[in-house]
Amino acid sequence: MHLLDPVRRGPARPHLVTAAYHTPNGPLHLGHIGGPFLSADVVARHLETLGHPVARISATDSHESYLLMAARRAGVTPEAVATRYHDAALEALTGLGMHQDAWPDMHRDPYRGLYHERSHATVEDLERRGRLVRETEKLLHSPATGQGLVGAFVQGRCPACGSGAAGSSCESCGLWFGPADLLDARPVLPEDGPAGTRAVTSVFLTGDPRWFSGEEAARRFPPGYAELLEKYVAHNGRRIRLNHPLGWGVPWRGGAPGDVHLSYGTGTYAAFSVLRDLYRDTGPGGRDAFARDIDVVTIATGGYDATLPWMFVLAFMDDATDWQPHQHHLMNRFLLLNGEKFSTSRGHVIWAHDYLRAGLPVDPLRGYLASLSDAGRESDFRTAEFADWTSRVLAGRWDPAIRRALRDGTGDTAPVPASFTAEAVAALTATADALRPPATSPRAALAVLDDWITRAAPGLAPGEPATWLAVLAVLAQPLMPTLAAELWQTLGAPGSPSLAAPLPTQVVTPGAYHGLTAVPRPSVESLLPPAPTA
Repeated sequence: MHLLDPVRRGPARPHLVTAAYHTPNGPLHLGHIGGPFLSADVVARHLETLGHPVARISATDSHESYLLMAARRAGVTPEAVATRYHDAALEALTGLGMHQDAWPDMHRDPYRGLYHERSHATVEDLERRGRLVRETEKLLHSPATGQGLVGAFVQGRCPACGSGAAGSSCESCGLWFGPADLLDARPVLPEDGPAGTRAVTSVFLTGDPRWFSGEEAARRFPPGYAELLEKYVAHNGRRIRLNHPLGWGVPWRGGAPGDVHLSYGTGTYAAFSVLRDLYRDTGPGGRDAFARDIDVVTIATGGYDATLPWMFVLAFMDDATDWQPHQHHLMNRFLLLNGEKFSTSRGHVIWAHDYLRAGLPVDPLRGYLASLSDAGRESDFRTAEFADWTSRVLAGRWDPAIRRALRDGTGDTAPVPASFTAEAVAALTATADALRPPATSPRAALAVLDDWITRAAPGLAPGEPATWLAVLAVLAQPLMPTLAAELWQTLGAPGSPSLAAPLPTQVVTPGAYHGLTAVPRPSVESLLPPAPTA
């Protein structure tokens, strides 16, 4: 049974998937995993089930202010923080089945020199083309430590909505603004106070309105997200900041001591440029994935607070550029933990590495996180509900249905009913629709998977069980790959679940399925931080 053509709706095309632009200032927690990293892996695996070649190339942002903050608080060098948590993130992602073909660290060779070179060359090119504007402004600094009070080192209130904010962004309304715009600004670290001001020369990139616009953003981001760029332009004008006096990062040539390239300005573009090189090295045919006339589909993921930094890459474009940014961006709103925002600084987290070291199963975690994944609203990882879902849904409904199909399919040689084939195509097409960027929804894909299992509740007719299992394996592959692999093995099929070849139609080794079990609530809640003492 070959179902590829009616589901894929076109030829195979190479894809590049970039997961976030992670700041390695600490370990990955489930808030990170349940947002951009899960979305990237789900869409990459889905594309592979349709026969598309996929490269997974991501990077870490080693020059962000929160990394320097982590280093100062720990009394270590920022290089040590970047190295430790870059490597730890890759280890956690690998353990969760989120493979990366390339995971460059921009502060270590061989990428460090290239990253610096691209940062400087970008500014020189923009200067020649008259795209830069320089202004003198007064920003906070610490006379005691010499630290420029920008980014993670300053806190206050958002100039737009009045919520608590840090640096130049507001997590509540999503706006980014200048460091001088922060209301009631004050140092985060006591040793940096009292704050003073000093005059600095700030460099801005003027954005071409044909590219740096809500209309262009709407083509590349989920519905509603372009409003963030329109709000940004209304507050800041059509320009983005390229430097700041952080003191950690790529030094700004000709700038004052401590003046560096802004990680979310030139830094994002320089990292994007390195990704282009890496794809040429690892992708098919040595092609430039970001050329305007290329057939490569490029997809990036990020959290809500990373939306504008991804949009800032649009500002580097004009009619003379021979490239384009990622064509699609999959975004997530914030994930809460038992009703409160995940917080590395407060320790309100479940660390991904703790979950893995506890020996808890990965597939139930991925499935539950998928059920919460939403580009339009915040969601909440509740440990009690997670444990209940694994017991009630996975062990209570899914596992019995799979075991019954394996039992009924063993030795079954009846032909597959035509009506059942049509149902299979409908389910696979529904998943393809749910995971089509940029309005990709792992939650909707999980709902299709659950419906397919519910389809077997009243029992399957002769000729149906093996095909039902094969379709289930393909539907599960993006979301719960261990389950998918076991089901594929029960059917004696080679490789990974895919529609690129005819689906298997016989149960061959039913013992390859090891079952779905519940994750006990105490096992999950033991990973929560200890409650504060009175």
